[in-house]
Amino acid sequence: MSSEQKVDIKVMVTSDRLKASVVLVQNQNGVDLTFENVMNKLRENKIAFGIDEEAIKRLIENPVFGTPVVVAQGKPPGKPVDGKLIYHFDIKREIRPKELPDGRVDYKDLGIVQNVRKDDILVTMIDPVDGEDGMDVFGGVIRGQKGRKINLPRGKNTYIDADGHTLKAACDGQVCIIEGKVTVLNTLEIDSDIDNSTGNINFVGNVHIKGSVLSGFKVVAEGNIEVDGIVEAAEIEAKGNVVLHKGITGMGKGKVVAGKSVFAKFIENATVVAGEDIQAEAIVHSDIKCGNKLILVGRKASIVGGSCKVGREIEAKVIGSYLSTTTEIEVGVDPLMVEKYREIKKEILQLKENIKKCDQGIEVLRKIEAAGHLTDDKREMLQKFTRSKVMASERLKELQSEYEEIEKRLEERNEGIIKVQDTVYPGVKITIGNVCKLIKEPVKYCKIYREEADIKIAPYS
Repeated sequence: MSSEQKVDIKVMVTSDRLKASVVLVQNQNGVDLTFENVMNKLRENKIAFGIDEEAIKRLIENPVFGTPVVVAQGKPPGKPVDGKLIYHFDIKREIRPKELPDGRVDYKDLGIVQNVRKDDILVTMIDPVDGEDGMDVFGGVIRGQKGRKINLPRGKNTYIDADGHTLKAACDGQVCIIEGKVTVLNTLEIDSDIDNSTGNINFVGNVHIKGSVLSGFKVVAEGNIEVDGIVEAAEIEAKGNVVLHKGITGMGKGKVVAGKSVFAKFIENATVVAGEDIQAEAIVHSDIKCGNKLILVGRKASIVGGSCKVGREIEAKVIGSYLSTTTEIEVGVDPLMVEKYREIKKEILQLKENIKKCDQGIEVLRKIEAAGHLTDDKREMLQKFTRSKVMASERLKELQSEYEEIEKRLEERNEGIIKVQDTVYPGVKITIGNVCKLIKEPVKYCKIYREEADIKIAPYS
């Protein structure tokens, strides 16, 4: 029997202290091979954790000599989970043309700009999880490894939220990664032309284009737009100012719209609309509208052909040409306000029509209700008509007060003036407020204004 065996019991522990083994050596002067003796030997060697009693019992049943047999196993420490970052924008953005619903591909809409708004979440940080502690065969704690923390990649125009875990945009702009940091650019700089390689641009900040804007393309910005090159038959639209260092040759299709002012070297065969002022060196066969002043500067400082509708004042050296080019000039009424006035008038008529239809519907349904024949469908219709009427009436009230406000402002504004430092040529038609005058002979160094129901021409001062 195995219990009669006399043995030396040796205990071995691996260098990582996670395994303890027993080696049996036959020795007539040794101890009996019993469960207690093996356990005592383990105790003597301070083995206290992860003892596998079943393995010891099997060893006693079937002794193995000279070879280590594992009898205790520690618990290895758990693996840590490193912290990570979740990006809420496309960090691998590929420039791909947009596919239209009908299957065609729009090569002008490449979506190269990723716009974000102030306070948008850009990146979320997930905390690391430390590895669980383990235990060696002596009962000693083996500390789990710490997970690696990854800091939020804060770049320019971003901020870390009070929770410490989210990176947000500090302003509207384009989100991108610069030198590993998430950055929001409030000015989009484009070093090339706006063409098939860039597609159309739509940006929530300022846009600076170092090349030209080619025909058929569109640039929209919520800030200012600056173009170093030429603008062809393209569209430029900004809520702020537009600066065209080389001007626009619109070929009858080019259009520039600015919420504030437009500054251009020249404007040729284009439509230009500005909420405030327009300044240029020459305007040729263009359709111009601005709320405040139109100022021509430089050597030419001329307006030839087309039409200019200006809120307050026009200043130029030359208007028209010796060829009697038809040129229409209108001052004293803000053309943008007039347009708004017309739009509101149209919407008011539409709303009144809608209310009338609702009233008719309600009247019919009320009669059916009085007769006790109102079905669920008809009741729903009655509610729908009533709701529509309430909404239309509220909007109508809003618009009517705006309409009256504009009407009042339009009546007040008759103080338009035109100042000419050189010549106004025949073929120029001048309108101030609602009074017109056609220039039949060249007039030099003059200012043109309205007095009562007449247009007066006085020496330039």
